[in-house]
Amino acid sequence: MKNRLIFIILLAFLKLHAQSELIWQNYTIDNGLPQNSVKDIINDKYGFIWISTENGITRFDGSQFMTVKNHYNQARYTNFWGSIEKDSIFNVDETGKTTLFITGRKLLKKPMPTKYFTLTVNYNGRRYKLYNKNSIVTPRMDKERLCIHAGQYIYFLDKDCFTYYNPATNIGTTIKVPFNMVLVKNIFMSDNNLFMTVSGYKKVFKISNGLISQVESSPQHTNPQSVIFWSQGTRQVYMVNKDILYKSIYRNGQLIAEKIAHIPQINKRLGLLYITSIVHNKGNGHVFLGSPTKGLYIITLPQFSTPSSESLFTGNVFYATLPFDSHSVITPQGNIYDSISQIITQHKTDNKDVFNDYNKYSLAINKAKDIFFIKNDILYKRLKAYQYDKYRTVPVHEEMDAVYSKDGQLYIVYIKNDKYYLSEYNDQLQKTTPLFYFNYPVNDIKKYFGQQLLIGGLNGLYLGNHSKKQIKKLLDYPVKKIIQTSDRNIWIVTKNHGFFLLKKDRLIRMPLDENSYILDTHTILEDNQHNLWISTNNGLFKVKMQSLLQYSDHRNQPVGYYRYTTADGLPTNELNGGGNPNGNILSNGQMVFPSLNGLVFFRPDKVKSFYLKATDFYIDRAYLDGRQVNIKDNTLHIVNDNFKTLEIFMDFPYFNNLNNVDLHVSTDGNQWIDLGIQRKYTLEKLTPGKHKVVFRYLGSNNNYIYKTVDVKIGLFFYQSLYFKASVIAAMAFLAFLLIKFNDRKLKSRNDLLEKANTEINAQKEEINSSNIIREKLIEAISHDIATPIKHLSHLSKKLNETDSLEIQKKYFHSIHRSSELLYRFTLELGNYAFLFSSKIEESVPYLLNKLIMEKKTFFENIAQDNNTAITFIPKNDLYIQTNSSVLAAIVHNILDNAVKNTSDGNIIIDTDCDDSFIYIQITDDGKGMSPDQIYYYNNLHSILIGDVELQKKGSGYGLKFVLLLIDKIKSQITFNNNFPRGTVVEIKIPK
Repeated sequence: MKNRLIFIILLAFLKLHAQSELIWQNYTIDNGLPQNSVKDIINDKYGFIWISTENGITRFDGSQFMTVKNHYNQARYTNFWGSIEKDSIFNVDETGKTTLFITGRKLLKKPMPTKYFTLTVNYNGRRYKLYNKNSIVTPRMDKERLCIHAGQYIYFLDKDCFTYYNPATNIGTTIKVPFNMVLVKNIFMSDNNLFMTVSGYKKVFKISNGLISQVESSPQHTNPQSVIFWSQGTRQVYMVNKDILYKSIYRNGQLIAEKIAHIPQINKRLGLLYITSIVHNKGNGHVFLGSPTKGLYIITLPQFSTPSSESLFTGNVFYATLPFDSHSVITPQGNIYDSISQIITQHKTDNKDVFNDYNKYSLAINKAKDIFFIKNDILYKRLKAYQYDKYRTVPVHEEMDAVYSKDGQLYIVYIKNDKYYLSEYNDQLQKTTPLFYFNYPVNDIKKYFGQQLLIGGLNGLYLGNHSKKQIKKLLDYPVKKIIQTSDRNIWIVTKNHGFFLLKKDRLIRMPLDENSYILDTHTILEDNQHNLWISTNNGLFKVKMQSLLQYSDHRNQPVGYYRYTTADGLPTNELNGGGNPNGNILSNGQMVFPSLNGLVFFRPDKVKSFYLKATDFYIDRAYLDGRQVNIKDNTLHIVNDNFKTLEIFMDFPYFNNLNNVDLHVSTDGNQWIDLGIQRKYTLEKLTPGKHKVVFRYLGSNNNYIYKTVDVKIGLFFYQSLYFKASVIAAMAFLAFLLIKFNDRKLKSRNDLLEKANTEINAQKEEINSSNIIREKLIEAISHDIATPIKHLSHLSKKLNETDSLEIQKKYFHSIHRSSELLYRFTLELGNYAFLFSSKIEESVPYLLNKLIMEKKTFFENIAQDNNTAITFIPKNDLYIQTNSSVLAAIVHNILDNAVKNTSDGNIIIDTDCDDSFIYIQITDDGKGMSPDQIYYYNNLHSILIGDVELQKKGSGYGLKFVLLLIDKIKSQITFNNNFPRGTVVEIKIPK
């Protein structure tokens, strides 16, 4: 009896209720509103909200107010008029002298022709004021004279008189209607029809073209407790009755009250906050309220329903639940909840239950729909046959840790000797079959292929085969859940390491959201549209399953996670994990997730995701050192670079979580920068030239939408196209002069040689050979100078194609250095005439390292253009007396071939010596030579010497020339393949 009394007392303290969280946000002068007296609210055709106050009109984009700082926008403005569809909204100040138009997302001062609109109208010697529904209704309304425009007609309201007036005919007709000025608050219009509700008669009268009739209407229209709001600017009519917001619609001759939302205590708050204007934006799920004393209020309509209980012991913390029927779930304690009545039934068969220790993390159900739960470490079965009012003990004589129902099979985990035993349980035979044991708790299990089981626990993910007594570890991270979606794919949810896709026995980590909240995922549910809903410790996420699968195939595929938070109606951002099941899909389509503040019910097909449309993203404002500049046709022109900061603003209406926009920016193709919730991008001083600033945000189809702004900054003279062309022309002309000069010099020397050869009969054969050599000499010069000239041409072209000052400086430096080296090289071209001189030895030994270093320096810039490095590390000082011109020409040609055939690689020069020879080895990892080419060139020297005519056959002049010179200095050269690719050339020179 005592325990029963305690139980009754505890139930008296148990408060069970439903909550549907609404967010009331208040914006005042402290948040950027020009003034706290809001007179009217309207949305333009672009989705922005405009607010008139006693200190001007401001635009609201969901985050900030933009108020034009002009003297004419510092007056008192009241109602909005005009046409949203025609992008022509206007407002007149209280004096009637200033008219401001809202068009093209801007506030402009324009004159208003009086024949279209006036604040007052004179009729029959009386002055009538324009009816403003948002104005305060005073006790002296019976003294007022008001007029209402209905298209081309006017209605005059004067005491108990109701007059219909046609300005075209100047005829007025008095209409008999039960009217007095106190009823003016119940007047509204729809499609130029004037309606008046008379609650005392429970009737609604319609006046159209001067004719009065009674119309059918909803009970809310005639209920005396209903409050009617007529938004004259938007031409919308709203009603509030019994904490429900309705929209009044005139359709098929009837007035219909269409429910928008249940908003707790809105009737009370309307009076306390003195609300006079209402606008509902269906597109973004918000209700905007205007108060003449307390500013702007925004209500976020909830998309989630949260049953909760304020209990003396458990509070609103939920973990494991199971579907009970089509619209409710059951907890381990036997309590049943749904999204409307919240708690339906509390199953209590033992008065001591309130003191018992229920395992809140584990629930299971068998084929007979009996529900298994754990209490005081003992497994129980709540019986479907007794409507779950009775339960009995399951004969498992071990300490129970968890019970699961997966793939039509019951699994239990019990603890014995500090081990966690995973077992199958046959309820009909009351038989337990141990499968595996672990040193750590088991969190989930899933049948895989054949006899294989996926087992997730605190120590990782395992793949086990009980029949073969085999088990192996697949993942080291703690595993919370193993989920299979409708496409048979399996997803692995870990603790603090995100989630994975198990694909062909391979685990693929899924990408994180911008803030890495998905690192601690609880569970995943799939809706009918194949979206995955992911519960975490910081919000509920939705993602297209197809985008995750595409990411698994192509890692560069973007994945857009949409995050829902308390701002969308969740009771808390911290959803709960640890339970199994940790989320449910009911047969009525609802999903249910546990949280730290109740159960979250919602229909996935009814929950909206607000994505930014391409047509709602505008970039036409920028500030240069605080001075506004205009962006026209996506282009911003700046005279010069004499500025410090450039701010580019992104204007778009968005009234939800800005992080879901996923806004990024990139300048001149550099790395993408996440802008977070910022709606402006600040750039430091830019160099003269053209810059591309690209913005992107994620669209509803999980693809990025791009918007580009070209920033053009005035150029310096040396960056102009004419200057670049002049530099290129001058360099080409200089190269031409150098070649002509050396050609003449060589020709003069050749003439002297010919004259000397004709005078010496004893050297006739050598003279004949020299004639052939002279022909080859010109070819050798042209061949050896071709590569540096081509490099200069390539640098000049790249200089002309870039606008970056830093890159231009880099190319100018490269051109200068290459030109200087080319000039030095051309000055030495005269030495080619001595390549075939009979005197092939130097009179004084010279340093070999210096010769090789000069050639390395000559080709280094050219190689860098192909992203190739040339490396030469001298080991010791090697002096050599072989003709320096001949050896320089040989090394020049070998390096020339290596540079031309190597991209994104390395060229290594090495020297060595022994008692008899000096070795020069040049190794590259370029294209390499075929076996036929290696054989050909390793044997070509004999052909060159043996038959002069054969010298003119085949290709590869440079190598043939090298082989000719090698023979001249009585040295040897070999060609071999470099592994895995490239060529190794070794020159062997006698000491």
